[in-house]
Amino acid sequence: MTKAHTSGMPVVPELEERFREPPGWRWHGFTRNGRTLRFGSVFPKDSIPDAVVVCFPGLGEFAEKYFETARSMLDSNMAFWVMDWYGQGASGRYLPHDPEKRHGGPFSEDVADMHYFILEYIKHSSVHPDRGRIPMALLAHSMGANIGLKFLTQYPGLFECAAFTAPLIGVKALAGVPGPLAGLATNLCGALMGKSYLPGGQGWCVERHRPDGPKRLSADPVRGAVHNLWCEANPQLKIGDATYGWLKHAQKSCAFLQSSAGCATIETPCFFGLAENEHLVDNALARKVIHNMKNAQFVDIPWGHHEILMDVDEVRQVFLDGFMKLVKVSILDRPETLKPF
Repeated sequence: MTKAHTSGMPVVPELEERFREPPGWRWHGFTRNGRTLRFGSVFPKDSIPDAVVVCFPGLGEFAEKYFETARSMLDSNMAFWVMDWYGQGASGRYLPHDPEKRHGGPFSEDVADMHYFILEYIKHSSVHPDRGRIPMALLAHSMGANIGLKFLTQYPGLFECAAFTAPLIGVKALAGVPGPLAGLATNLCGALMGKSYLPGGQGWCVERHRPDGPKRLSADPVRGAVHNLWCEANPQLKIGDATYGWLKHAQKSCAFLQSSAGCATIETPCFFGLAENEHLVDNALARKVIHNMKNAQFVDIPWGHHEILMDVDEVRQVFLDGFMKLVKVSILDRPETLKPF
């Protein structure tokens, strides 16, 4: 845990109310297998939630970026939980001597963190004495989507539905490279240069998240500035570019999702949002994999950028409308189908 959340009130940047902690927000943390992770949660104030939304951010993100999304969930009478992956946010880092390098390990460890988080914390809060079990919906972005999909292949009964923005099913920089060759190259580079930045990589800098840059992640000048404002206010949130070691494990996990043992086995109802202006994940490969899933739909979002939930209203709302429809069909209209955990 970081000083900002253990020894006093966190520093809050100058932000509109919608980007601040929702009323009732609580910070928590746990340690599993030597990995310290931070998470936060919030519940509707005066009602039993109709659903519990469990959110997992993308590469380099942190819980604070999802306060606006949390408020949207509260407006729909849903509880909201979000966790910082190990290696970023206010969770522990792989390289304490060089914490801005986004290094990584096997994504199976992230799945294990996710499973522990859900069973030890969320599961217990998702049972009400009058209502019984409150259903859960998964919401994840990019790398978080990759890990979330992998989770669904191993633990198919915990979520009633799942939604993903800009899913990392394939790395766009490797598009067109045959899978075996991509795996061989990333494994070799990971072994030889694992802790080195990928080409052009560097530590945290303002330019990486500027909403007016050539590789912008959002076209919204206000939402697009939120990431930098939080990092400047709380330096412990800063993270730079990824290492060859991270890419090695990311490619391995992507290969699994593309295989017959991966996404094709998932029966959980899923909804995907794909951004038109995407330069990080491989949309073409994602569409191919989604088409082979048993119960999945996707929407191509015109003018959308990689961080869909941080993009302009028109883009963000397309995805939220699809997510709310998924929750309605999978949860609100089918309460009798719920089973105990």
